[in-house]
Amino acid sequence: MPVNLERSGRIGILRLQRPERANALNRQLLESLARVQESLRADRETRVLVTSGEGKGFSAGSDLDEIARLSAEEAVEHQLLEGRVCRSFLSIPQPTIAAVHGYALGGGLFLAAYHDFRIIAAGARLGLPEVKLGWNPTFGMARLIRLVGVSAATRWLMSGDEFPAEEARRLGLANAVVDEGSDVLGQALDLGERLAVLPGAGLAAIKEALWREEGVGFERTDALEAETFGRCLNTPEAQASLLRYQAARSEEG
Repeated sequence: MPVNLERSGRIGILRLQRPERANALNRQLLESLARVQESLRADRETRVLVTSGEGKGFSAGSDLDEIARLSAEEAVEHQLLEGRVCRSFLSIPQPTIAAVHGYALGGGLFLAAYHDFRIIAAGARLGLPEVKLGWNPTFGMARLIRLVGVSAATRWLMSGDEFPAEEARRLGLANAVVDEGSDVLGQALDLGERLAVLPGAGLAAIKEALWREEGVGFERTDALEAETFGRCLNTPEAQASLLRYQAARSEEG
């Protein structure tokens, strides 16, 4: 299974389990996440959800292997699915915490951003490299702007450069940065325990209010980002990037 949900007392631990593909977000993984989210909407025992990635990192983002095999129209549908699933971490009743180690790039960074809290390892690789490949990041620019402001979001989005976890903390993307070598998941579970003792109805009501205030706007901008992604994917630069990626994967395999 590409994801696994286990429970530690009142906390659900959701693990992304595609370490051989850097926990890239393919359709199978996304559909599995959607099923977990749906089960949590009716789950009164799980009070908090912590998401982590198996292996060397959190998630390297969209699965380019899969996208390279799709038409531009199919790729847009894939990005819309990614956006819908990632946004749902904000709309489920449980507080959500992303425990980020290793890397959170592109869609993997936006997946973390759509959690209520983000605990990030000091040495984590964070970035939005899509512009260097020839297309725009999808499903998450509006959420990023809301978290860190227009200036920082513009710089990260347009440069495509990685940025340090401490900068993410200073600007509001990271709620806490964990020293290198420390247990990121353990720190996230500690926060989860503090939240789990609070009345669940109050936390769920706060999440519902925040979602009603912001969710429609996120859906609208995420759809626009997917549309522009589709147009970009047809450009020579984007097609060349996908061909280079496929060639590199062939050499690996």
